[in-house]
Amino acid sequence: MNSLFLILTLTLSHLFTDHAVLQQQTQVPVWGWGDPGKTVEVRWNGQSYKTSVKADGSWRVEIPTGKADGAAYTLTVKSGKETLAVNDIVLGEVWICSGQSNMEMPISGFGFQEVEGATEAIMEAPETASQVRVFDIKTPKCTEPKADVDASWAYSDGAVTARTSAVGYFFAKRLSKSLGVPVGILVNAWGGSRIEPWMTREVIDAAGLTEQELKALYAIEEQPERWPETPELIWNGRVKPIAGYAAKGIIWYQGCSNMDQPHCYDKLQKAMVEMWRKEWGRELPFIFTLLAPHSHGDSDGRWRSFFVENQLHTEEILDKSWAVCTETLGNPVTVHPARKKEVADMMVQRALQNVYDIYSGVSIELPRLKEVVFEEDGTAKVTLTQVWSNLMSISARDIIGFELAGEDKQFHLATAQVDWDGGTILVRCPEVPRPKAVRYGWRNWMGANLQKSNGIPVPPFRSDDWD
Repeated sequence: MNSLFLILTLTLSHLFTDHAVLQQQTQVPVWGWGDPGKTVEVRWNGQSYKTSVKADGSWRVEIPTGKADGAAYTLTVKSGKETLAVNDIVLGEVWICSGQSNMEMPISGFGFQEVEGATEAIMEAPETASQVRVFDIKTPKCTEPKADVDASWAYSDGAVTARTSAVGYFFAKRLSKSLGVPVGILVNAWGGSRIEPWMTREVIDAAGLTEQELKALYAIEEQPERWPETPELIWNGRVKPIAGYAAKGIIWYQGCSNMDQPHCYDKLQKAMVEMWRKEWGRELPFIFTLLAPHSHGDSDGRWRSFFVENQLHTEEILDKSWAVCTETLGNPVTVHPARKKEVADMMVQRALQNVYDIYSGVSIELPRLKEVVFEEDGTAKVTLTQVWSNLMSISARDIIGFELAGEDKQFHLATAQVDWDGGTILVRCPEVPRPKAVRYGWRNWMGANLQKSNGIPVPPFRSDDWD
């Protein structure tokens, strides 16, 4: 449906279909189209809300929602002799699930790439089908803005669950169980997509990139048979039409296709989120995933780590943004790690603690490098933030993922152990008797395994500023 067309018959956005989830305890916009100048009446929970259809054929009202109560509501829209009814609406929490293939990857997996726990999830899906509801968007590339999407809400029964985003589904199911309310997910992911198609050219131009970075970005040519890579192609058909639908926040898993931008991805990510927040009229919390380790054709390559460092910087430049780390969840032979439930659980932890403020007393913040002291005997004493005697592997296993380098800037694999204070890591390497720099997880694939005792991985870090 093109936004320039005048629609004479009364119509609701496809976001408002049977089985929809509306965000609880807020003002929820409801919109559609009709005959210009005519009155539209929306009836909700015993109340009536009226407006007039604008000259362009659009109309919009806001309705208040109460606390999730388990009831099934009906939304009725009337204009003249026309009446529309949307049934089995529930109040709960609504989240937008976007990104590329690691967000798109369904419970049933991709070819030769499985999702751990898939069979159990599909078999158990009917138990919670009405509590986890899915709105799955599949609009193709669009060069012009669209007004609506061709999708509808569905219960997450076995069939729907099998083809739904694994990260999105596991997130919604866990969140629903934790909060005791229905959760609706707007699944809007596209494998292979770069971040640029998710926003407009105008926003990209104002994101603070250098002239050289912008030139490289705009040098990318769109290939019709491939996934979207250039500005606006997803925004026009998949984001703009749903912008404003009342939601609690965004979970985002994207980045592989943008690893050629290790110095400006954070700016693009910030620009995209700020654009979405403006279009939604809400400061949507943003929970995003750092790229997992993978060989990318060269396990000893370092471009993933530089990119993850830049991804993580988003937390510092964008309010209400939080990263989850997948450093211990990757796989050297596939860019799609099977352990999607663990990614989703960490996102839920972020949501519960930082958005809902009900997950206190649990340390889920990502450790960062605080200090490195190079001793005369060649030991590098590494101190991290956000840890207090809770680094796993004090005695249970060797720590993998550390490197040391001397003045020659050549890094060598190092051994590491947690000191008895539980917060200091002692790093040593015979090939580097006088170290000047230490790195952790600074290769595409190392099998790095350092994490906090509650399973929160330590993200890559470095003490140097060398390229």
